Amino acid sequence: MSTSVYSRYRAAFAQALAGALGVPAADIESQVKPADPAHGDLSFATFPLAKAQKKAPPAIAAQLAQALQVPGLEVKAVGPYVNARFLPLPFTQEVIDGVRLAGLAYGSDAEDGKGKTVVIDYSSPNIAKPIGFHHIRTTFLGHCIANLYRALGWRVEGINYLGDWGKQFGLVAVGFQEYGDPARIDDMAHLVQVYVQANKRAGEDPAFDEKAREFFRRMEANEPEAMKLWNQFRETSLKGFKKVYARMGIDFEHIEGESRYQGKMDAVIDQIAKKPGVKESQGAIIVDMPYADGEPPVLLKKNDGSTLYATRDLAAAEDRHARFNFDKSLYVVAQDQALHFRQVFRTLKEMGQPWADQCVHVPFGRIHGMATRKGQVVELNQVLDEAKERVLQRVKENIAQGNLETADAEALSEQIGLGAIVFGDLKHNRASDYSFDWDEVTSLEGHTGPYLQYAHARCANVLRKGGGVPTAYDPALLTLPEEQALVRELMRLPDTVKAAAEQYEPSLVARLLLDVAAAYSRYYTAGNKDRDKRILVEGNDAVRAARLALTDATRITLAAGLTLLGIPTPENM
Repeated sequence: MSTSVYSRYRAAFAQALAGALGVPAADIESQVKPADPAHGDLSFATFPLAKAQKKAPPAIAAQLAQALQVPGLEVKAVGPYVNARFLPLPFTQEVIDGVRLAGLAYGSDAEDGKGKTVVIDYSSPNIAKPIGFHHIRTTFLGHCIANLYRALGWRVEGINYLGDWGKQFGLVAVGFQEYGDPARIDDMAHLVQVYVQANKRAGEDPAFDEKAREFFRRMEANEPEAMKLWNQFRETSLKGFKKVYARMGIDFEHIEGESRYQGKMDAVIDQIAKKPGVKESQGAIIVDMPYADGEPPVLLKKNDGSTLYATRDLAAAEDRHARFNFDKSLYVVAQDQALHFRQVFRTLKEMGQPWADQCVHVPFGRIHGMATRKGQVVELNQVLDEAKERVLQRVKENIAQGNLETADAEALSEQIGLGAIVFGDLKHNRASDYSFDWDEVTSLEGHTGPYLQYAHARCANVLRKGGGVPTAYDPALLTLPEEQALVRELMRLPDTVKAAAEQYEPSLVARLLLDVAAAYSRYYTAGNKDRDKRILVEGNDAVRAARLALTDATRITLAAGLTLLGIPTPENM
């Protein structure tokens, strides 16, 4: 298993401390923390040792610091802390060479998850409805989490678990019979119109709503005519979905839906009947297990015999374990469904499934501020269109002003617009709600996707102006405070990728990339104030080559991180 530069130095520091204290390194490693940057890079607090050694913490720290000799580290005591700072060499060269050698795979560790499988259930739109803006969190979070696990060597089985079963298809069917044009059955937009009309009428006309329920019962009975119509609706929807996913650069290992488990639910109910048991409640079949006060029971079948989400999710969980023998099964679904998944996982555990604890709900918060249009869902494709148009106006302005050259303003605007929407979501802590703001997400300044894309393009531009990527450089020449601060930000990506995967938290990578971009901006700007600090410094080819190598490592780090987030990396902005 490869080890990051940071982890290697941290482990060496912990090992030296353990040796001096005569304790196992495992007892020390968790106590080594990041230091206050003014005092170093790593820190060990001596407070816990005071009682046993009967000494004041500052005295213990001073004694320890004097005893430690760790290659590549400068160790000093600061009050009760033993601090270690990375020496410019070999640290600087190790980071830059590590980034440049790995290229876009920087941050990855193919050995970390070798032999392990993760199933990730995400996106999951409903058939005969467009992919709505409200799907962006499950879609972008799930896609990024899948990328993180792939980067760590896991076998990823991404599943787009379509909502392709239930009464809503009865609504589409009976709605199509009344409002549909048979010549447009392959038109996704027409199906959406039909569904909106049918859904409105069902809310006003109980008889029409009952017709939809009856059609779904015919589907569950596998009636040929009903299934033929349902299949046509499904295929039309899939064609529409795939265009949107292709636009976002998202692909799934599997596109399947609730319909996969049609005809298999009775077997699951029979299995549950054996353990923990089932019972009848008001004509419905529920799981027979203790419930908390006020907690609704797990419904397996309604009194009309039709199945529910829980039944299908239980069947799906068993099927996925049988197919993939997963080490983890993740469900990237809104926080609103927390009770549902707690009950599904608890039912699996009550059934005696030893892998139930490997099933994890990855919840996320809501988005506020995106207004609906005439009561209808805002389509994700429309949001991407608007992002592109907003960016295109700025791109054309920059071209007219001579600030930008591009062979394809439309394609560049598509890349920047997509980056704006994706990063606008992923920069937020997964569990938090956030408010969507057009001006904020499309800005070239602040914590935005376009800002990061611009930082990447700036690096590429500096390299072009500097004559390309240097083949050789002297890391000993990278001694400026701005350079050392930037190297320390680049160093963090591998450990951040692992933490983001473990916590299912892409925002950790997003925030690191903002730190990298900010550090490079300070470095670049320093050269505007002091000519000797310019990256393309004049009259010193060796310093210039070293600074270009650092710029190249910055460009690669930004590109690697943005790619993990699912964001394009234009080289000219």
